[in-house]
Amino acid sequence: MKTKTSFLAVLTFCSCASAQIGINTTSPTNTLDVNGSVRVRPLANPDRKIVSADAQGVLTLISPEEIFSPKAVLNTSTSPAEQRSTIYEGQCFQPADNASSCTVTLNHYSSCAGFTNAVDTQIIVGQGINTGNGQFLGTWTARYVDDKGFFGTAPVANQLPPDYPRISYPTANMANYLGSGSFSGQCNTDIVTTINQTTGTIKVESVKRSMFAHLVYLIGVARSKSL
Repeated sequence: MKTKTSFLAVLTFCSCASAQIGINTTSPTNTLDVNGSVRVRPLANPDRKIVSADAQGVLTLISPEEIFSPKAVLNTSTSPAEQRSTIYEGQCFQPADNASSCTVTLNHYSSCAGFTNAVDTQIIVGQGINTGNGQFLGTWTARYVDDKGFFGTAPVANQLPPDYPRISYPTANMANYLGSGSFSGQCNTDIVTTINQTTGTIKVESVKRSMFAHLVYLIGVARSKSL
């Protein structure tokens, strides 16, 4: 009798092991269906690292830098003619959330004379506010924050002629970087951000004009928590 009881217990256990298990749900749709939050104590981390699975399917913690390492984009040709190259294209903000935003961080330089010191650029895509009433303007735009970088350990002077590269912002969502060389009177490249107001996606491009090469390192993309 004891043997029969043990056999039935094992049979029942095997049947449950091969079935779908639901926690807080009576109709699971997967092997394990949890209706609620999940806590895995060994994965607790104050640094907010990313949970990943290794080759054996074991969950581990890794730093974001291990996934989002810098990406190099070389916009080059043997001609000084205008040429576009995509630096980043993807989700940036949530259109239903006026406070939603993102920041794209770049480091770049070009083949122009005087443009040998890399420039750090942050492209901040978000809404502005009406200074009269404090309300959001309703349209996302790109703002460029540029730093001339360093020569050795000494900071390079910012926007003091004849220092190069010269930086200007000729139109909305565009920054222009001008070197001291000359192809048809100019040696420059643009970084252009195209924003889809409906979907919240953006496209950041290098627009090489009157130069041979523009090298861009995409350092990272940071998004607001609403995404």
